[in-house]
Amino acid sequence: MAILQAVMQKLSRKPEEIREAEPINQLGDRINQLVPLFELQQKRQLLEVICDRTGEKFQSLILDIDFNNNQLIIDDLFPSPAAGIFQPGEYFTVRHHKDGLVLCFSAPLEAISVENHSPIYHLRLPQSVSYQQRRQNSRMTLSKQQPLTVRLVSPWRTPWYATANNISAGGMRVIVGGNVLDQLRPGALLPLCEFSFHEDFQVRCQARAKSFRFVRRPYRHTEISLEFTDMAQQHATQIRQLISTIQEPQAA
Repeated sequence: MAILQAVMQKLSRKPEEIREAEPINQLGDRINQLVPLFELQQKRQLLEVICDRTGEKFQSLILDIDFNNNQLIIDDLFPSPAAGIFQPGEYFTVRHHKDGLVLCFSAPLEAISVENHSPIYHLRLPQSVSYQQRRQNSRMTLSKQQPLTVRLVSPWRTPWYATANNISAGGMRVIVGGNVLDQLRPGALLPLCEFSFHEDFQVRCQARAKSFRFVRRPYRHTEISLEFTDMAQQHATQIRQLISTIQEPQAA
Protein backbone atom coordinates (compact mmCIF):
# COMPACT_ATOMS: atom_id res chain seq x y z
CA MET A 1 0.00 0.00 0.00
CA ALA A 2 2.85 2.40 0.81
CA ILE A 3 4.30 1.84 -2.66
CA LEU A 4 0.93 2.48 -4.31
CA GLN A 5 0.47 5.73 -2.37
CA ALA A 6 3.99 6.93 -3.15
CA VAL A 7 3.61 6.31 -6.87
CA MET A 8 0.16 7.91 -6.99
CA GLN A 9 1.53 11.00 -5.24
CA LYS A 10 4.39 11.16 -7.71
CA LEU A 11 2.01 10.98 -10.64
CA SER A 12 -0.42 13.45 -9.12
CA ARG A 13 2.29 16.12 -9.22
CA LYS A 14 2.35 15.78 -13.04
CA PRO A 15 -1.29 15.53 -14.07
CA GLU A 16 -0.57 16.81 -17.56
CA GLU A 17 1.53 13.71 -18.22
CA ILE A 18 -1.14 11.16 -17.28
CA ARG A 19 -2.76 9.76 -20.37
CA GLU A 20 -6.44 10.51 -20.64
CA ALA A 21 -7.09 6.98 -21.86
CA GLU A 22 -5.86 5.54 -18.56
CA PRO A 23 -8.18 6.61 -15.70
CA ILE A 24 -6.58 6.93 -12.28
CA ASN A 25 -8.32 3.82 -10.90
CA GLN A 26 -6.95 1.72 -13.77
CA LEU A 27 -3.52 3.17 -13.12
CA GLY A 28 -3.82 2.09 -9.49
CA ASP A 29 -4.64 -1.46 -10.57
CA ARG A 30 -1.63 -1.46 -12.90
CA ILE A 31 0.67 -0.29 -10.12
CA ASN A 32 -0.55 -3.10 -7.86
CA GLN A 33 0.30 -5.62 -10.60
CA LEU A 34 3.86 -4.28 -10.74
CA VAL A 35 4.59 -3.89 -7.02
CA PRO A 36 7.61 -6.27 -7.15
CA LEU A 37 9.31 -3.97 -9.66
CA PHE A 38 8.82 -0.94 -7.39
CA GLU A 39 10.27 -2.91 -4.47
CA LEU A 40 13.30 -3.89 -6.56
CA GLN A 41 13.77 -0.26 -7.58
CA GLN A 42 13.49 1.03 -4.00
CA LYS A 43 15.92 -1.57 -2.64
CA ARG A 44 18.28 -1.17 -5.60
CA GLN A 45 18.34 -4.91 -6.17
CA LEU A 46 20.41 -6.30 -9.01
CA LEU A 47 18.50 -7.95 -11.84
CA GLU A 48 19.68 -10.68 -14.15
CA VAL A 49 19.19 -9.53 -17.75
CA ILE A 50 19.56 -12.08 -20.55
CA CYS A 51 19.59 -11.35 -24.27
CA ASP A 52 17.27 -13.91 -25.86
CA ARG A 53 19.23 -13.82 -29.12
CA THR A 54 22.75 -14.34 -27.83
CA GLY A 55 22.11 -15.91 -24.43
CA GLU A 56 24.53 -13.40 -22.85
CA LYS A 57 23.83 -12.62 -19.19
CA PHE A 58 24.20 -9.23 -17.54
CA GLN A 59 23.27 -7.42 -14.34
CA SER A 60 21.44 -4.13 -14.05
CA LEU A 61 19.27 -1.93 -11.80
CA ILE A 62 15.83 -0.44 -12.34
CA LEU A 63 16.11 3.32 -12.82
CA ASP A 64 12.48 4.17 -13.51
CA ILE A 65 9.05 2.69 -14.16
CA ASP A 66 7.56 4.98 -16.78
CA PHE A 67 3.80 4.55 -17.15
CA ASN A 68 3.48 7.45 -19.56
CA ASN A 69 5.68 5.72 -22.14
CA ASN A 70 4.92 2.18 -20.90
CA GLN A 71 8.61 1.51 -20.34
CA LEU A 72 10.84 -0.12 -17.75
CA ILE A 73 14.09 1.81 -17.74
CA ILE A 74 17.19 -0.04 -16.57
CA ASP A 75 20.77 1.06 -16.01
CA ASP A 76 23.86 0.24 -18.06
CA LEU A 77 24.49 -3.50 -18.33
CA PHE A 78 27.35 -5.19 -16.51
CA PRO A 79 29.62 -6.48 -17.88
CA SER A 80 29.33 -3.88 -20.61
CA PRO A 81 28.36 -5.35 -24.00
CA ALA A 82 30.11 -4.35 -27.20
CA ALA A 83 28.90 -1.04 -28.61
CA GLY A 84 26.03 -1.41 -31.05
CA ILE A 85 25.47 -5.11 -30.41
CA PHE A 86 21.87 -4.58 -29.23
CA GLN A 87 19.19 -2.87 -31.30
CA PRO A 88 15.53 -1.99 -30.62
CA GLY A 89 13.30 -4.99 -31.25
CA GLU A 90 15.51 -7.50 -29.47
CA TYR A 91 13.94 -9.41 -26.60
CA PHE A 92 15.45 -9.62 -23.13
CA THR A 93 14.53 -11.89 -20.25
CA VAL A 94 14.64 -10.23 -16.83
CA ARG A 95 14.95 -12.33 -13.67
CA HIS A 96 15.24 -11.90 -9.92
CA HIS A 97 15.43 -14.69 -7.32
CA LYS A 98 14.04 -14.37 -3.79
CA ASP A 99 13.39 -17.02 -1.13
CA GLY A 100 13.48 -19.87 -3.62
CA LEU A 101 11.06 -18.10 -5.98
CA VAL A 102 11.79 -16.37 -9.25
CA LEU A 103 10.38 -13.27 -10.92
CA CYS A 104 10.78 -13.67 -14.67
CA PHE A 105 9.43 -11.88 -17.72
CA SER A 106 10.44 -11.21 -21.31
CA ALA A 107 10.25 -7.77 -22.93
CA PRO A 108 11.44 -6.14 -26.14
CA LEU A 109 14.02 -3.37 -26.15
CA GLU A 110 12.30 -0.19 -27.38
CA ALA A 111 15.12 2.33 -27.20
CA ILE A 112 18.64 3.03 -25.93
CA SER A 113 19.39 6.48 -24.58
CA VAL A 114 22.61 7.93 -23.15
CA GLU A 115 22.95 9.52 -19.73
CA ASN A 116 26.29 10.68 -18.32
CA HIS A 117 28.03 8.92 -21.22
CA SER A 118 26.44 5.56 -20.28
CA PRO A 119 23.70 3.70 -22.18
CA ILE A 120 20.26 3.42 -20.59
CA TYR A 121 17.95 0.63 -21.79
CA HIS A 122 14.22 1.18 -22.28
CA LEU A 123 12.27 -2.08 -22.16
CA ARG A 124 8.54 -2.42 -22.73
CA LEU A 125 6.79 -2.45 -19.35
CA PRO A 126 5.14 -5.84 -18.66
CA GLN A 127 1.44 -5.96 -17.81
CA SER A 128 2.08 -7.73 -14.52
CA VAL A 129 4.85 -9.55 -12.67
CA SER A 130 5.00 -11.90 -9.70
CA TYR A 131 7.33 -14.32 -7.96
CA GLN A 132 6.59 -17.95 -8.75
CA GLN A 133 8.03 -21.37 -8.25
CA ARG A 134 10.95 -21.79 -10.59
CA ARG A 135 9.99 -23.57 -13.77
CA GLN A 136 12.69 -25.09 -15.94
CA ASN A 137 12.40 -25.83 -19.61
CA SER A 138 15.71 -27.53 -20.20
CA ARG A 139 17.19 -26.72 -23.59
CA MET A 140 18.94 -29.29 -25.75
CA THR A 141 21.51 -28.45 -28.39
CA LEU A 142 20.96 -30.49 -31.53
CA SER A 143 23.74 -32.24 -33.37
CA LYS A 144 24.80 -30.97 -36.78
CA GLN A 145 25.32 -34.59 -37.77
CA GLN A 146 21.65 -35.37 -37.11
CA PRO A 147 19.82 -32.10 -37.85
CA LEU A 148 16.16 -31.54 -37.04
CA THR A 149 14.36 -30.17 -40.09
CA VAL A 150 11.57 -27.71 -39.38
CA ARG A 151 8.85 -26.62 -41.79
CA LEU A 152 7.65 -23.07 -41.19
CA VAL A 153 5.18 -20.65 -42.70
CA SER A 154 6.30 -17.04 -42.36
CA PRO A 155 4.08 -14.12 -41.24
CA TRP A 156 3.81 -13.34 -44.97
CA ARG A 157 2.65 -16.92 -45.63
CA THR A 158 5.94 -17.81 -47.30
CA PRO A 159 7.02 -21.45 -46.82
CA TRP A 160 10.38 -21.78 -45.09
CA TYR A 161 12.51 -24.87 -44.51
CA ALA A 162 14.74 -24.46 -41.51
CA THR A 163 17.18 -26.39 -39.33
CA ALA A 164 16.86 -26.29 -35.54
CA ASN A 165 20.05 -25.91 -33.51
CA ASN A 166 18.39 -26.14 -30.09
CA ILE A 167 14.98 -26.95 -28.62
CA SER A 168 13.06 -26.88 -25.34
CA ALA A 169 9.43 -27.52 -24.45
CA GLY A 170 8.85 -23.78 -24.80
CA GLY A 171 10.52 -23.03 -28.10
CA MET A 172 13.46 -23.52 -30.45
CA ARG A 173 16.15 -21.65 -32.33
CA VAL A 174 16.18 -22.22 -36.07
CA ILE A 175 18.30 -21.28 -39.06
CA VAL A 176 16.64 -20.19 -42.32
CA GLY A 177 18.77 -19.78 -45.44
CA GLY A 178 19.18 -16.24 -46.78
CA ASN A 179 18.03 -12.91 -45.41
CA VAL A 180 14.35 -13.00 -44.35
CA LEU A 181 14.41 -10.05 -41.93
CA ASP A 182 11.92 -8.14 -44.07
CA GLN A 183 9.25 -10.71 -43.11
CA LEU A 184 9.93 -10.59 -39.38
CA ARG A 185 9.14 -8.33 -36.46
CA PRO A 186 9.28 -9.01 -32.71
CA GLY A 187 6.25 -11.04 -31.66
CA ALA A 188 5.22 -11.86 -35.23
CA LEU A 189 3.12 -15.02 -35.47
CA LEU A 190 4.29 -17.87 -37.68
CA PRO A 191 1.10 -19.80 -38.46
CA LEU A 192 2.92 -23.11 -38.91
CA CYS A 193 5.84 -24.74 -37.12
CA GLU A 194 6.11 -28.43 -37.95
CA PHE A 195 8.80 -30.97 -37.13
CA SER A 196 9.16 -34.64 -36.34
CA PHE A 197 11.53 -36.68 -34.18
CA HIS A 198 10.16 -39.96 -35.54
CA GLU A 199 6.99 -41.33 -37.11
CA ASP A 200 5.07 -41.42 -33.83
CA PHE A 201 6.33 -38.06 -32.55
CA GLN A 202 5.22 -35.34 -34.94
CA VAL A 203 4.63 -31.77 -33.76
CA ARG A 204 2.49 -29.18 -35.51
CA CYS A 205 1.81 -25.84 -33.85
CA GLN A 206 2.16 -22.08 -34.21
CA ALA A 207 5.10 -20.01 -32.99
CA ARG A 208 6.08 -16.41 -32.34
CA ALA A 209 9.36 -14.78 -33.31
CA LYS A 210 11.10 -13.68 -30.13
CA SER A 211 14.36 -12.44 -31.63
CA PHE A 212 16.26 -12.77 -34.88
CA ARG A 213 19.36 -11.66 -36.73
CA PHE A 214 20.93 -11.97 -40.16
CA VAL A 215 24.39 -13.61 -40.32
CA ARG A 216 26.65 -13.30 -43.36
CA ARG A 217 29.35 -15.83 -42.44
CA PRO A 218 30.18 -18.63 -42.95
CA TYR A 219 27.08 -18.47 -45.18
CA ARG A 220 24.12 -16.12 -45.48
CA HIS A 221 21.35 -17.16 -43.10
CA THR A 222 18.83 -15.83 -40.57
CA GLU A 223 18.75 -17.09 -37.00
CA ILE A 224 15.31 -16.97 -35.38
CA SER A 225 14.33 -17.72 -31.78
CA LEU A 226 10.78 -19.08 -31.69
CA GLU A 227 8.30 -19.49 -28.86
CA PHE A 228 5.67 -22.21 -29.24
CA THR A 229 2.20 -20.72 -28.74
CA ASP A 230 -0.35 -23.52 -29.00
CA MET A 231 1.63 -26.73 -28.67
CA ALA A 232 -0.37 -29.67 -27.34
CA GLN A 233 0.49 -30.42 -23.72
CA GLN A 234 1.24 -34.01 -24.70
CA HIS A 235 3.93 -32.87 -27.13
CA ALA A 236 5.46 -30.46 -24.59
CA THR A 237 5.66 -33.30 -22.09
CA GLN A 238 7.24 -35.60 -24.68
CA ILE A 239 9.91 -32.99 -25.48
CA ARG A 240 10.73 -32.58 -21.77
CA GLN A 241 11.00 -36.35 -21.38
CA LEU A 242 13.19 -36.64 -24.48
CA ILE A 243 15.57 -33.92 -23.28
CA SER A 244 15.69 -35.39 -19.77
CA THR A 245 16.46 -38.86 -21.13
CA ILE A 246 19.30 -37.57 -23.33
CA GLN A 247 20.82 -35.25 -20.71
CA GLU A 248 20.70 -37.63 -17.74
CA PRO A 249 23.63 -39.79 -18.96
CA GLN A 250 25.64 -36.62 -19.64
CA ALA A 251 25.11 -35.40 -16.08
CA ALA A 252 26.01 -38.73 -14.51
